[in-house]
Amino acid sequence: MSRIRRLLLCALVLGIGLPAALLSASAPASAPTHPIVGIGDNKPDLFKDPRFLALRIKYVRYSMAWDGLTVGYQRAQMTTWMNAAKKHGLRVLVTIDHSRKVIYKKVKVHGKTKKKAFSQSRVLPTTAQYISAFKAFRKKFPWVKEFVTWDETNCYCEVSYNKETQIASFYHAMHSACQQCTILAAEFLDVGKHFAVPMGTWAQQFVQAAHVQPAYWGLNDYEDANHLVTTSTRQLLGAVRGNIWLAETGGIVNRHNGTTHPGFPQNAAHAAKVDTFLLQKIGSLSPRIQRIYLYEWNARTKKDSWDTALISFNNLPRPGYRVVAQT
Repeated sequence: MSRIRRLLLCALVLGIGLPAALLSASAPASAPTHPIVGIGDNKPDLFKDPRFLALRIKYVRYSMAWDGLTVGYQRAQMTTWMNAAKKHGLRVLVTIDHSRKVIYKKVKVHGKTKKKAFSQSRVLPTTAQYISAFKAFRKKFPWVKEFVTWDETNCYCEVSYNKETQIASFYHAMHSACQQCTILAAEFLDVGKHFAVPMGTWAQQFVQAAHVQPAYWGLNDYEDANHLVTTSTRQLLGAVRGNIWLAETGGIVNRHNGTTHPGFPQNAAHAAKVDTFLLQKIGSLSPRIQRIYLYEWNARTKKDSWDTALISFNNLPRPGYRVVAQT
């Protein structure tokens, strides 16, 4: 084993960042081609982690509530994250998501007036509201030029699941407001018909409403990846003409969200197999699959409700990190 390979192996095991030149020198000459690899994580921790910087990844994703700039703590978090991404010269994909606001209204209960909380996560904005928020974001962060119209549009968990016409209106308005931007028409979730409108059906309805074939689509490819199959990904490739970015995916280490057993192992070893399958198998299905954003960088606690992190809650690199480093 060469000195460079020994150093690289030690660095991967210990989680030590290596100089970019050393990583470049250690890469095999016949490395397989694959889509661009990015990382999605709203936490700014990755920008300070030498292990992330050692990967030389230049593409990152941020999921933003459509009205996030109007909420103080969301605006502050977003500003910190965006400024760090810009400082490191990273290219940002912003996925626009439902509101996380809670408003309070006075209601009468048994003759008494009380304040009641109403979540806005199931409220779709008008096109005017949406574009006003989009323009405000563009004014604050004009260097960001890649966006997803709406997150997991086909999922019954989102108000957008039967609002293809409204999402098409957002899509056209975004193009008009930023002609130099890359706009993904939707970001699908690859789950069964009991949980979401089939991706092909939703895409067909969108195309009919928009009167255009979008050049870009997004896919959150968890089910295919973690079951080590390509079924849903192939279906989407057959249903749309544009390029596909896997905007959120990765091996599931654990989840504490009350769901039934998913039918695949949930641990770091299997998650690494998933990441390998994503980069080598799913990523090679078609040249139209252009990017893969792995979610997420690091776990916060042992009982995170969702854990697909490359860095464990105890700050040690998982096998999935080594998969990415060796790619």
